[in-house]
Amino acid sequence: MTEQELNSVRELKKRIHVLEKHLQALRLSAENIVPVLDGLPHSTEAKSRVEKIALMIVEDERELETLREKILLAKSELVDKILCQVDEPTLQTLLILRYVECLSFKETARRMHFTLRHIFKLHEKILKEFICWHIAAQNTS
Repeated sequence: MTEQELNSVRELKKRIHVLEKHLQALRLSAENIVPVLDGLPHSTEAKSRVEKIALMIVEDERELETLREKILLAKSELVDKILCQVDEPTLQTLLILRYVECLSFKETARRMHFTLRHIFKLHEKILKEFICWHIAAQNTS
């Protein structure tokens, strides 16, 4: 398992967070557009601005939905890889909490009822094993 595979869920979560913040800002912008109703003819600039923002919101919502689907698939695939490649249940739990649930090391330690230092040692152990497996796989190719 590579570092990229382990961090795939975390990266998707970051993208989702950024997109949610952007949508929030767009919605605020849309709410702050006030039409002028004074009976005089005006340009269609405000209407066009509203339309642009509405289109951007729709596009971002579609992308957000796609990312949410991708993250579910990525989580499922990552759990499968962890369970197939790691034999020790403690290490499986550590990897799932850290890389699938995206918890901090501190929160992972709390949930597993271990010290933070012990979590770091376990994490280092499994990463060294991954490096050995990766090197062995390259040598057999």
